[in-house]
Amino acid sequence: MKISRHPAGAPCWADLDTPDVDSARAFYGSLFGWEALQLPTGYVNFTLNGEKIVGAVKLREGQEHSAGWSVYFMSEDLAATSKAVEAAGGRVVSPPTKVSVAGSAAVHQAPDGALFGAWEPDKHPGSGLVREPGTPSWFTLRTPDTEGAKAFYGQVFGWSAAVPPAGGAAAHLTFVDGRAEFGGITSGPEGTAGWTLHFGVEDIDGSAVAAAALGGTVLTPPTELPGVGRTAVLRDPAGVTFGLVQLT
Repeated sequence: MKISRHPAGAPCWADLDTPDVDSARAFYGSLFGWEALQLPTGYVNFTLNGEKIVGAVKLREGQEHSAGWSVYFMSEDLAATSKAVEAAGGRVVSPPTKVSVAGSAAVHQAPDGALFGAWEPDKHPGSGLVREPGTPSWFTLRTPDTEGAKAFYGQVFGWSAAVPPAGGAAAHLTFVDGRAEFGGITSGPEGTAGWTLHFGVEDIDGSAVAAAALGGTVLTPPTELPGVGRTAVLRDPAGVTFGLVQLT
């Protein structure tokens, strides 16, 4: 699905913080067919069919522990979003900051410890393709407090959470007005709260095998997730966790 502007509250971008950008370019480029456009700042935009999909940035020395995919949600008013985060019991990790002419970003932490970003666009609306092979297609929040998470994100972004099919995640999430289901909440132990970004694939078994051949690790093999489809969790060669979801 091509996107010209993401609705408020929807997942709209993701950054890969990695100690090895060159390795990431080779791994994800081979796995998903991405091309890399490096800016003078060193920041890399990964593109697919000419559309920006996600970004990548090299971690500075000593920040290797912070490697991971950071998910950003669409905000029409970043200052108001940061205030809503604090009012709901979260905290502002990085206040709203202008990113040249692209837009403004902020990083927040939910009460359960999960980190997430918010993006107010200017020239850069976010991911130009979603829910297609090689693009962001599903977002899973693992948290020790599923009810608290539903209340927090509902207050901040206006999300709703539906009861999933038997055996499914704790909740399936939709953004404002229930316009599209985009993710789920699953229960996890204390200290494990965080978001996992799943990229769409047509053949999840083949993609998992390909990822392993490229130096990745399959943490959770392809498994049926009721109400979603077949999903898998992997680790790239730099140790960053990500997911796959088979599109139907």
